[in-house]
Amino acid sequence: MMRVTIFCVLAAGCISGGFAQNRLMSAFLKSTSDDSQIVAQGRHADEVRKHSVFMPMIGDAEFRVRNRAWDVIGQRYTIRVTPRGLGETSALSHYNKAQIVFEEEKNRYLFHESLTQRYIAIIDLLERQMTVDSYSELITLYEDRIRVMEQLKNSTDFRLGDLIEAEKGLSKLTIQKIEETQEIENIYSLVAGMLGTGTFEGFDTIGLISVGTIKKLVQQSPINLDENNVTLKYMKRQFELADMRFQYEKAQHQQIVSYIEFSYDNGSMLDEIDRRDKRKSFDLNQAFMVDVGVKLPFLSGGKEDLARRKISYLEDEERYQQIRRDMTAKMHKDTADIRALISQYEFLLARETEVDAEASLKKYLQMSGVDPLVMLDIKENLIKNGVEKATVYYSILRNFVYVLDVTGQLTALPMKNFLLESMEAFSG
Repeated sequence: MMRVTIFCVLAAGCISGGFAQNRLMSAFLKSTSDDSQIVAQGRHADEVRKHSVFMPMIGDAEFRVRNRAWDVIGQRYTIRVTPRGLGETSALSHYNKAQIVFEEEKNRYLFHESLTQRYIAIIDLLERQMTVDSYSELITLYEDRIRVMEQLKNSTDFRLGDLIEAEKGLSKLTIQKIEETQEIENIYSLVAGMLGTGTFEGFDTIGLISVGTIKKLVQQSPINLDENNVTLKYMKRQFELADMRFQYEKAQHQQIVSYIEFSYDNGSMLDEIDRRDKRKSFDLNQAFMVDVGVKLPFLSGGKEDLARRKISYLEDEERYQQIRRDMTAKMHKDTADIRALISQYEFLLARETEVDAEASLKKYLQMSGVDPLVMLDIKENLIKNGVEKATVYYSILRNFVYVLDVTGQLTALPMKNFLLESMEAFSG
């Protein structure tokens, strides 16, 4: 397991590319493609693509038979067709295409969200592992401190309050370690399931990207919102789909001819034939009829539904613009947070160099008659300083991932493991 001293070296940027790469971490990121939600969305997108068919100009067609007075011979046969609204066929074609594009973009969006969550999960897990290790070191230190205090019970330097505080601190740390260890075990099980390995014992810290590299990337690379980043494209496709749906429903309400009927009345035809045979005036066309239904726009309903749909469509557009503004603001905040955290980290590093607690500890160990409690205080300060630096480091990593997200680099091809100094590529 990792030690605080490893984090000190790592955060100082002293890990070189010569270390073995963390392949398991990249494998975990790569497993995003196998996420059940993404697989299900892929099947859904395929179904939408397969069932997107051309719409004919005729919306509905019926064949009717009319019988009067149970006269089997004198029946009327009618074909009734319902034409679509003006531009409805074209509007539906555009809507179908927009839906296919939306479903494909949704698949990319879900992949992106799952990948981002995996990045953050890795960082959180590494920080939890560091926390448990620091608890272990502090527990050992507190146990040593309690033993020293108990040996000083008969001394004038003994203070009962200090012993009680040390015991309380030990109990608190022990409980926190148990709780944190349990959380880590639960996460291990989830990660093992995602990796399909059956077992998982944590990610290695060897090869992680250094603070110096992140600082260089933030300073050298222009940080701008990518208008085509996955989230914005997904929201834009959603807005475009709502627009196409509105145009389609608008075309549906532009139906002027509600129906057309073509009828043939066999009874009328027989009557006219009978008149012809009796040498009376006749007209065989009497057996044929055409009925047309025309809607009166000022009396037809559905305008309220269309108005509600337009409001919903405009709300989607407003939501897209709001998300775009929020992402821009968040990008600037995350970038500022990275710079501030790097400054904190550099301050902690400088303070460690100036104070040199580890050198003080070695110096005390070489002295005769050294106060063991003072030695333990120095050691505790060394552990906590390392923990504080590591905590700042992981906060930098999180903000780095957020910035990569909104700038479109996180899922840009070829995809890279941005948590590693080498930024090795992996295929999604």
